Amino acid sequence: MKILYLYSGSRKDKFKGTIGIDYPDTQFYGLNYLADFGVDAEFKEFSDIVGNTFLQRMVPFRLKHVALITASVLSKKYNLLFGSSLLYGLFLKRIFHLKPKFVIFGISLGRTLAANRNNPIKLALLRWLLNGADGVVCLSHMQKTRLEEALPLLRGRIFFVPLGVDVRYHKPVYQGRKRYFISAGRDNGRDYGTVFETARLLPEERFEIFCSRRNLVGLGPVPANVKTYIDLPPQAVYDKFAEAKALLLITHDDEYADGSDCSGQTVLVEAMASGLPIIASRKAYITDYVTDGTGALLVGFYDPKDVVLKLEMLKDKALAERLARHARASAEERLSTDSMARALADVFKTIAR
Repeated sequence: MKILYLYSGSRKDKFKGTIGIDYPDTQFYGLNYLADFGVDAEFKEFSDIVGNTFLQRMVPFRLKHVALITASVLSKKYNLLFGSSLLYGLFLKRIFHLKPKFVIFGISLGRTLAANRNNPIKLALLRWLLNGADGVVCLSHMQKTRLEEALPLLRGRIFFVPLGVDVRYHKPVYQGRKRYFISAGRDNGRDYGTVFETARLLPEERFEIFCSRRNLVGLGPVPANVKTYIDLPPQAVYDKFAEAKALLLITHDDEYADGSDCSGQTVLVEAMASGLPIIASRKAYITDYVTDGTGALLVGFYDPKDVVLKLEMLKDKALAERLARHARASAEERLSTDSMARALADVFKTIAR
C-alpha cells in the first residue's frame, strides 16, 4: 500500500535539516514511522511539480492542492491520499470516480461546516463532497461525535487518532525554570484578551506571548508586564518551552466560530513533552489529552480570575512538578508520533480493505 501525505502548509520551507534531530517530527503526523507498521508513505508539495518558479509564488493555495491531487492520481502510484485539504479534490473524486482512497485529516472540518450553517446551498455542497470521502481522521472524540451528527452517512468511516508529539526531540525540564509565563499559538481560536486581563491582575508577574499580528487586533494596549513576539521561529518557541514557568493555553469557547476545531492542540502536546506545567481552557477536546488536576490545571472560558487562582496554585513547586511529570509520561505512553503512526496505519489498512 502506497500512501501520499498532502500537508496544508509547506514543510520543506518551514523545516531545514534532519527530521527528529534538527527539528521535531510532530507536524509530520507520524509519516516517518509508518514504515515500521507496514505502510509505505511519502509527502509531496506543489514545488515538486513546478519547481521554484513564479507558479510556486503566484498560484492560490486551493489551486495548488487541486493540481497536486490531480498529478498524484494521474501518476497511479498511490492507493490512498491523506491530508486536511483534500476537500478541494473530493469534487474530482465524485465526478470522475477516482480510484485512490481519500482520507481527510479533519483538523477544521467542524469549523468549516459551522461557518456555513446559514448558507444552505454551500452547506449541501459540502455535505455532498464529504460524503464522498473514504474516511475522516479526527484528533478528538468531540470532533468525531459532531461530525457523525452532521454527516450521518459517514458513520463507520470517522476515526479518532490522538495527535502525536516528538518525545525524542523535546527533552523534559522540571527544575530551574525562569520566572515568566508564556502563551503561544497563531490559531484564531486563541483568547489573548483573557491573558491580557490576567496580566493586569498580576502586575508583579511577567508574561510572554508568541503569536501573529492578527491575534492581537482589537485587544487594545498591551499590558506593561506582557511582551509579545510576532511570528517567532519554531526553535525559539521550543527554547521558551524549556525555560518558562508555565504555559497559559487560553482559548475561546467551543462555540467560537473561528480557529481550528481543537485550538491549541499542537502547543499542548509540545508543552507536555517539554515538562512545562500547563494551565488550559476547558475545551471539549482537552480531556482526550490531559486530566484536570493530574496532567494540567483547567480553567473556565473568559475568566481571568480563575487563571490567577491556578497560577497561585502553581507556586506549590511540588504540584507544578507533579503535573509536568504526569503530562510527560502521558506523552511518552500514548501521544508520541510513533503511537500516532501505529494508529494511522490501522486506519489506513481498514479503509484500504
